Amino acid sequence: MSTYILSGKDIYRVEENLRHILKNHGIDREHTVVFDASEKKGFRFDAAIIECDTFSLFDDHAKAVIVKNPFFLNAGKKTESASSKKNADKDAEMRISILEQYLKKPNPSAVLIFYCVGFEADSRKKEYKLLQKYHAEIIRLQKMKKWEFENYADRQLGLSHLRLSRDARNELLNRVDGDTLLLHNALDKMVLYGQESLDLNDIEHLVSLNPEVNVFRMSNAFLRGDFADVIRARDEMLAANYDDQALIMMLAGRLRAYYSYKLLYEKGLSASEIAMRMRANEYAVKISLEGASSVRSSDLLRWLSELAELDQNIKAGRIDAPSGFEMFLLKNGKR
Repeated sequence: MSTYILSGKDIYRVEENLRHILKNHGIDREHTVVFDASEKKGFRFDAAIIECDTFSLFDDHAKAVIVKNPFFLNAGKKTESASSKKNADKDAEMRISILEQYLKKPNPSAVLIFYCVGFEADSRKKEYKLLQKYHAEIIRLQKMKKWEFENYADRQLGLSHLRLSRDARNELLNRVDGDTLLLHNALDKMVLYGQESLDLNDIEHLVSLNPEVNVFRMSNAFLRGDFADVIRARDEMLAANYDDQALIMMLAGRLRAYYSYKLLYEKGLSASEIAMRMRANEYAVKISLEGASSVRSSDLLRWLSELAELDQNIKAGRIDAPSGFEMFLLKNGKR
Protein backbone atom coordinates (compact mmCIF):
# COMPACT_ATOMS: atom_id res chain seq x y z
CA MET A 1 0.00 0.00 0.00
CA SER A 2 2.07 2.95 1.27
CA THR A 3 5.04 4.05 3.35
CA TYR A 4 5.11 7.28 5.37
CA ILE A 5 7.44 9.40 7.46
CA LEU A 6 5.24 11.45 9.78
CA SER A 7 7.08 13.88 12.03
CA GLY A 8 7.15 17.28 13.69
CA LYS A 9 6.91 19.26 16.91
CA ASP A 10 3.22 20.09 16.45
CA ILE A 11 2.07 17.02 18.36
CA TYR A 12 -1.66 17.55 17.91
CA ARG A 13 -1.45 17.78 14.11
CA VAL A 14 1.01 14.88 13.93
CA GLU A 15 -1.48 12.70 15.81
CA GLU A 16 -4.35 14.07 13.73
CA ASN A 17 -2.54 13.17 10.49
CA LEU A 18 -1.88 9.66 11.77
CA ARG A 19 -5.61 9.23 12.37
CA HIS A 20 -6.33 10.51 8.84
CA ILE A 21 -3.83 8.11 7.26
CA LEU A 22 -5.34 5.12 9.04
CA LYS A 23 -8.88 6.24 8.21
CA ASN A 24 -8.06 6.83 4.53
CA HIS A 25 -6.65 3.32 4.28
CA GLY A 26 -9.61 1.85 6.16
CA ILE A 27 -7.44 0.50 8.99
CA ASP A 28 -8.88 0.10 12.50
CA ARG A 29 -7.13 -0.39 15.84
CA GLU A 30 -7.43 -4.17 15.62
CA HIS A 31 -5.33 -4.14 12.46
CA THR A 32 -2.66 -1.75 13.76
CA VAL A 33 0.64 -2.92 15.25
CA VAL A 34 2.88 -0.41 17.06
CA PHE A 35 6.62 -0.91 17.73
CA ASP A 36 8.31 1.38 20.25
CA ALA A 37 11.58 2.32 18.55
CA SER A 38 12.56 5.18 20.85
CA GLU A 39 15.48 3.18 22.25
CA LYS A 40 17.82 0.81 20.44
CA LYS A 41 17.70 -1.67 23.29
CA GLY A 42 14.63 -3.89 23.07
CA PHE A 43 13.67 -2.84 19.53
CA ARG A 44 14.13 -5.23 16.60
CA PHE A 45 13.83 -3.61 13.21
CA ASP A 46 13.53 -6.95 11.45
CA ALA A 47 10.48 -7.81 13.60
CA ALA A 48 8.70 -4.66 12.41
CA ILE A 49 9.41 -5.45 8.74
CA ILE A 50 8.39 -9.09 9.18
CA GLU A 51 5.11 -7.83 10.65
CA CYS A 52 4.50 -5.91 7.40
CA ASP A 53 4.59 -9.17 5.46
CA THR A 54 2.57 -11.16 7.98
CA PHE A 55 -1.09 -11.71 7.11
CA SER A 56 -3.92 -14.01 8.12
CA LEU A 57 -5.37 -16.51 5.68
CA PHE A 58 -8.80 -15.72 7.13
CA ASP A 59 -8.54 -11.92 7.10
CA ASP A 60 -7.92 -9.84 3.98
CA HIS A 61 -8.19 -6.54 5.87
CA ALA A 62 -5.39 -3.96 5.38
CA LYS A 63 -2.97 -3.50 8.28
CA ALA A 64 -0.72 -0.75 9.59
CA VAL A 65 2.73 -1.19 11.12
CA ILE A 66 3.79 1.90 13.09
CA VAL A 67 7.44 2.34 14.05
CA LYS A 68 7.03 4.94 16.78
CA ASN A 69 9.75 7.48 17.59
CA PRO A 70 12.52 5.69 15.65
CA PHE A 71 15.85 6.49 17.29
CA PHE A 72 17.59 6.12 13.92
CA LEU A 73 15.64 9.11 12.50
CA ASN A 74 16.11 11.32 15.57
CA ALA A 75 18.95 13.84 15.33
CA GLY A 76 18.99 14.10 19.11
CA LYS A 77 19.64 10.38 19.62
CA LYS A 78 23.04 8.72 19.48
CA THR A 79 22.81 5.50 17.54
CA GLU A 80 26.21 4.19 18.77
CA SER A 81 25.95 1.15 20.99
CA ALA A 82 27.64 1.08 24.36
CA SER A 83 30.22 -1.43 23.10
CA SER A 84 31.51 0.37 20.02
CA LYS A 85 30.66 2.52 17.04
CA LYS A 86 31.69 -0.39 14.83
CA ASN A 87 28.80 -2.49 16.13
CA ALA A 88 26.42 0.45 15.69
CA ASP A 89 27.51 0.90 12.07
CA LYS A 90 27.01 -2.81 11.47
CA ASP A 91 23.50 -2.61 12.94
CA ALA A 92 22.71 0.39 10.74
CA GLU A 93 23.90 -1.43 7.61
CA MET A 94 21.73 -4.42 8.49
CA ARG A 95 18.74 -2.15 9.14
CA ILE A 96 19.17 -0.39 5.80
CA SER A 97 19.56 -3.72 3.97
CA ILE A 98 16.37 -5.12 5.55
CA LEU A 99 14.45 -1.91 4.79
CA GLU A 100 15.58 -1.78 1.15
CA GLN A 101 14.65 -5.40 0.56
CA TYR A 102 11.14 -4.63 1.80
CA LEU A 103 10.80 -1.35 -0.10
CA LYS A 104 11.73 -3.06 -3.36
CA LYS A 105 8.71 -5.32 -2.96
CA PRO A 106 6.35 -3.97 -0.27
CA ASN A 107 3.26 -5.79 0.88
CA PRO A 108 0.35 -4.08 -0.96
CA SER A 109 -1.92 -4.77 2.03
CA ALA A 110 0.34 -3.06 4.59
CA VAL A 111 0.95 0.58 5.51
CA LEU A 112 4.37 1.20 7.07
CA ILE A 113 4.55 4.42 9.10
CA PHE A 114 7.67 5.90 10.71
CA TYR A 115 5.94 8.02 13.36
CA CYS A 116 8.06 10.72 15.02
CA VAL A 117 6.17 12.51 17.80
CA GLY A 118 7.64 15.81 18.98
CA PHE A 119 10.65 15.86 16.66
CA GLU A 120 11.33 16.20 12.95
CA ALA A 121 12.83 13.19 11.19
CA ASP A 122 16.47 13.86 10.33
CA SER A 123 16.83 14.08 6.54
CA ARG A 124 20.58 13.40 6.83
CA LYS A 125 20.04 9.83 8.02
CA LYS A 126 20.62 7.02 5.53
CA GLU A 127 17.28 5.44 6.41
CA TYR A 128 15.51 8.71 5.60
CA LYS A 129 17.29 9.00 2.23
CA LEU A 130 16.43 5.40 1.41
CA LEU A 131 12.75 6.02 2.16
CA GLN A 132 12.89 9.11 -0.06
CA LYS A 133 14.42 7.04 -2.86
CA TYR A 134 11.48 4.63 -2.73
CA HIS A 135 8.92 7.48 -2.71
CA ALA A 136 7.76 7.33 0.89
CA GLU A 137 5.26 10.10 1.61
CA ILE A 138 6.96 12.59 3.93
CA ILE A 139 4.75 14.76 6.18
CA ARG A 140 6.37 17.38 8.42
CA LEU A 141 4.27 19.34 10.91
CA GLN A 142 6.27 22.00 12.69
CA LYS A 143 4.75 24.61 14.97
CA MET A 144 3.02 27.34 13.02
CA LYS A 145 4.19 30.92 12.77
CA LYS A 146 2.22 33.41 14.82
CA TRP A 147 0.03 34.65 11.94
CA GLU A 148 -0.54 31.08 10.71
CA PHE A 149 -1.63 29.97 14.16
CA GLU A 150 -4.00 32.93 14.55
CA ASN A 151 -5.67 32.08 11.22
CA TYR A 152 -5.83 28.41 12.25
CA ALA A 153 -7.38 29.32 15.62
CA ASP A 154 -9.99 31.53 13.93
CA ARG A 155 -10.94 28.67 11.59
CA GLN A 156 -11.27 26.23 14.48
CA LEU A 157 -13.41 28.69 16.44
CA GLY A 158 -15.69 29.02 13.39
CA LEU A 159 -15.95 25.26 12.97
CA SER A 160 -16.90 25.02 16.67
CA HIS A 161 -19.54 27.77 16.20
CA LEU A 162 -17.87 29.95 18.83
CA ARG A 163 -17.75 33.75 18.80
CA LEU A 164 -15.24 35.57 21.01
CA SER A 165 -14.95 39.24 21.83
CA ARG A 166 -11.67 40.84 20.76
CA ASP A 167 -10.12 40.78 24.24
CA ALA A 168 -11.36 37.20 24.79
CA ARG A 169 -9.73 36.10 21.51
CA ASN A 170 -6.46 37.82 22.48
CA GLU A 171 -6.49 36.14 25.90
CA LEU A 172 -7.18 32.75 24.34
CA LEU A 173 -4.26 33.16 21.93
CA ASN A 174 -2.05 34.30 24.79
CA ARG A 175 -2.96 31.33 26.97
CA VAL A 176 -2.50 28.63 24.34
CA ASP A 177 0.68 30.31 22.99
CA GLY A 178 0.75 28.72 19.54
CA ASP A 179 0.16 25.18 20.86
CA THR A 180 -2.50 23.36 18.81
CA LEU A 181 -3.03 20.73 21.51
CA LEU A 182 -3.76 23.42 24.13
CA LEU A 183 -6.03 25.18 21.64
CA HIS A 184 -8.15 22.09 20.98
CA ASN A 185 -8.33 21.27 24.70
CA ALA A 186 -9.60 24.84 25.23
CA LEU A 187 -12.12 24.49 22.39
CA ASP A 188 -13.50 21.31 23.95
CA LYS A 189 -14.09 23.15 27.24
CA MET A 190 -15.70 26.12 25.50
CA VAL A 191 -18.06 23.89 23.51
CA LEU A 192 -19.07 22.02 26.67
CA TYR A 193 -19.73 25.38 28.35
CA GLY A 194 -22.76 25.64 26.08
CA GLN A 195 -22.56 29.29 25.03
CA GLU A 196 -21.65 30.39 21.53
CA SER A 197 -20.63 33.96 22.50
CA LEU A 198 -17.82 34.24 25.05
CA ASP A 199 -16.14 37.21 26.71
CA LEU A 200 -12.84 37.72 28.52
CA ASN A 201 -14.23 36.53 31.85
CA ASP A 202 -15.38 33.26 30.25
CA ILE A 203 -11.91 32.60 28.78
CA GLU A 204 -10.19 33.36 32.08
CA HIS A 205 -12.41 30.79 33.82
CA LEU A 206 -12.47 28.12 31.10
CA VAL A 207 -8.95 28.11 29.64
CA SER A 208 -6.09 26.96 31.81
CA LEU A 209 -3.27 29.36 32.47
CA ASN A 210 -0.08 28.75 30.50
CA PRO A 211 2.67 29.04 33.16
CA GLU A 212 5.46 29.70 30.66
CA VAL A 213 3.54 32.55 29.07
CA ASN A 214 2.58 34.01 32.44
CA VAL A 215 6.12 33.87 33.83
CA PHE A 216 7.36 35.52 30.62
CA ARG A 217 4.71 38.22 31.14
CA MET A 218 5.64 38.61 34.81
CA SER A 219 9.36 38.89 34.07
CA ASN A 220 8.79 41.45 31.29
CA ALA A 221 6.53 43.50 33.57
CA PHE A 222 9.20 43.27 36.28
CA LEU A 223 11.86 44.59 33.90
CA ARG A 224 9.55 47.44 32.82
CA GLY A 225 8.90 48.35 36.43
CA ASP A 226 5.16 47.74 35.92
CA PHE A 227 4.37 46.69 39.48
CA ALA A 228 0.61 46.36 38.91
CA ASP A 229 1.11 43.89 36.02
CA VAL A 230 3.67 41.91 38.04
CA ILE A 231 1.15 41.51 40.88
CA ARG A 232 -1.61 40.57 38.41
CA ALA A 233 0.55 37.85 36.88
CA ARG A 234 1.56 36.59 40.32
CA ASP A 235 -2.07 36.45 41.52
CA GLU A 236 -3.09 34.47 38.41
CA MET A 237 -0.32 31.95 39.03
CA LEU A 238 -1.28 31.60 42.70
CA ALA A 239 -4.90 31.05 41.66
CA ALA A 240 -3.65 28.29 39.32
CA ASN A 241 -2.08 26.50 42.34
CA TYR A 242 1.52 27.64 41.86
CA ASP A 243 3.13 28.73 45.13
CA ASP A 244 5.46 31.68 45.72
CA GLN A 245 8.55 29.51 46.06
CA ALA A 246 7.89 28.05 42.61
CA LEU A 247 7.39 31.57 41.24
CA ILE A 248 10.71 32.68 42.72
CA MET A 249 12.52 29.87 40.90
CA MET A 250 10.65 30.52 37.66
CA LEU A 251 11.37 34.25 37.74
CA ALA A 252 15.03 33.55 38.54
CA GLY A 253 15.21 31.22 35.54
CA ARG A 254 13.90 33.94 33.22
CA LEU A 255 16.19 36.62 34.69
CA ARG A 256 19.16 34.24 34.31
CA ALA A 257 18.46 33.95 30.58
CA TYR A 258 18.08 37.74 30.30
CA TYR A 259 21.38 38.20 32.14
CA SER A 260 23.29 35.84 29.84
CA TYR A 261 21.95 37.53 26.70
CA LYS A 262 22.37 41.08 28.05
CA LEU A 263 25.95 40.49 29.19
CA LEU A 264 26.98 39.22 25.74
CA TYR A 265 25.07 42.06 24.07
CA GLU A 266 26.95 44.62 26.19
CA LYS A 267 30.19 43.00 25.03
CA GLY A 268 29.23 43.77 21.43
CA LEU A 269 27.64 40.53 20.18
CA SER A 270 24.57 40.69 17.95
CA ALA A 271 21.38 38.73 18.62
CA SER A 272 22.31 36.14 15.97
CA GLU A 273 25.81 35.73 17.45
CA ILE A 274 24.36 35.35 20.94
CA ALA A 275 21.87 32.76 19.68
CA MET A 276 24.69 30.79 18.06
CA ARG A 277 26.91 30.92 21.15
CA MET A 278 24.07 30.09 23.57
CA ARG A 279 22.45 27.55 21.22
CA ALA A 280 19.20 29.46 21.53
CA ASN A 281 16.45 30.55 19.16
CA GLU A 282 17.43 33.88 17.55
CA TYR A 283 13.89 35.26 17.78
CA ALA A 284 13.73 34.39 21.50
CA VAL A 285 17.06 36.19 22.02
CA LYS A 286 15.78 39.29 20.20
CA ILE A 287 12.58 39.36 22.26
CA SER A 288 14.58 38.94 25.49
CA LEU A 289 16.96 41.77 24.57
CA GLU A 290 14.01 44.02 23.79
CA GLY A 291 12.44 43.15 27.15
CA ALA A 292 15.71 43.92 28.95
CA SER A 293 16.49 47.08 26.98
CA SER A 294 15.91 49.38 29.96
CA VAL A 295 18.16 47.50 32.41
CA ARG A 296 21.86 46.61 32.63
CA SER A 297 23.40 43.20 33.12
CA SER A 298 24.61 44.40 36.55
CA ASP A 299 20.97 45.03 37.57
CA LEU A 300 19.98 41.53 36.49
CA LEU A 301 22.92 40.01 38.37
CA ARG A 302 21.95 41.89 41.54
CA TRP A 303 18.34 40.66 41.32
CA LEU A 304 19.52 37.10 40.75
CA SER A 305 21.74 37.35 43.81
CA GLU A 306 18.83 38.64 45.91
CA LEU A 307 16.56 35.83 44.69
CA ALA A 308 19.23 33.23 45.48
CA GLU A 309 19.61 34.66 49.00
CA LEU A 310 15.82 34.72 49.40
CA ASP A 311 15.60 31.08 48.34
CA GLN A 312 18.23 30.09 50.93
CA ASN A 313 16.45 32.03 53.68
CA ILE A 314 13.14 30.33 52.83
CA LYS A 315 14.75 26.87 52.91
CA ALA A 316 16.44 27.68 56.21
CA GLY A 317 13.09 28.78 57.69
CA ARG A 318 14.23 32.35 58.33
CA ILE A 319 11.43 33.81 56.19
CA ASP A 320 8.25 32.49 54.57
CA ALA A 321 7.97 32.51 50.79
CA PRO A 322 4.93 34.82 50.36
CA SER A 323 6.25 37.68 52.49
CA GLY A 324 9.79 37.26 51.18
CA PHE A 325 8.69 37.41 47.56
CA GLU A 326 6.42 40.37 48.26
CA MET A 327 9.34 42.29 49.84
CA PHE A 328 11.53 41.50 46.82
CA LEU A 329 8.86 42.74 44.41
CA LEU A 330 8.16 45.89 46.44
CA LYS A 331 11.86 46.71 46.54
CA ASN A 332 12.68 45.98 42.90
CA GLY A 333 9.46 45.73 40.85
CA LYS A 334 8.38 49.38 40.88
CA ARG A 335 10.41 51.94 38.93
